[in-house]
Amino acid sequence: MSAEQLVRACAESHDNAAWDEFVSRFHRAISISVIRIAYQWGYPPQQVVDDLVQETYLKLFANRCRLLHEFAVQHPEAILGYVKTIAVNVAHDCFKARQTQKRGAGDAGQSLEGIEPKAHGDSLGGPDAIEREVLLKQINGCLESCSEGPDQERDRMIFWLYYQQGMSAKSISVLPTVGLTAKGVESAIFRLTRLVREHVLDLLPEPTTKPAQGEKGCRPSESY
Repeated sequence: MSAEQLVRACAESHDNAAWDEFVSRFHRAISISVIRIAYQWGYPPQQVVDDLVQETYLKLFANRCRLLHEFAVQHPEAILGYVKTIAVNVAHDCFKARQTQKRGAGDAGQSLEGIEPKAHGDSLGGPDAIEREVLLKQINGCLESCSEGPDQERDRMIFWLYYQQGMSAKSISVLPTVGLTAKGVESAIFRLTRLVREHVLDLLPEPTTKPAQGEKGCRPSESY
């Protein structure tokens, strides 16, 4: 059964086997999408992934899969991308709401020493994972600041779908929330990538090397 046929079976019947097959086929993609967004926002994914995966299913299955069914009929080759996009949007909305609530609450400071053992390597919470998480936060912050106006959320979604989900510009362009041609998506990716690179370069520390004693900081004359 193709993905389009599976979506049609879920939308047009009460066949529990079709629903089970849908979950089996798309659960991993939905979970990975949610986990990646959780890392971007700095939340431990194990605390939120189950709830957000269920919320994604509720979005997809709303009104007997009406929106998913309509999309599947028009763009059967991009169903997986559509499902991932819904998961990404659900996660972004959740974490954005949490951040808003956190800004309005005064949290009392507390010492973290002794609460958890130190993680190692690239394990969850380890130095490598934390470094990657910091980089993702910096990139996400750059996307928020350099892409302003009504298209900010769309541009950020395009960037992460391309670089993290591995979707092509053509697949992204057919998603209903994008509203761009494949060329338009490619242009947006190029523009955002350039801005992110410039932002990351600005974050690099200035060289602190000082001229050795007796040198004036200029290039020594060449001998011929």
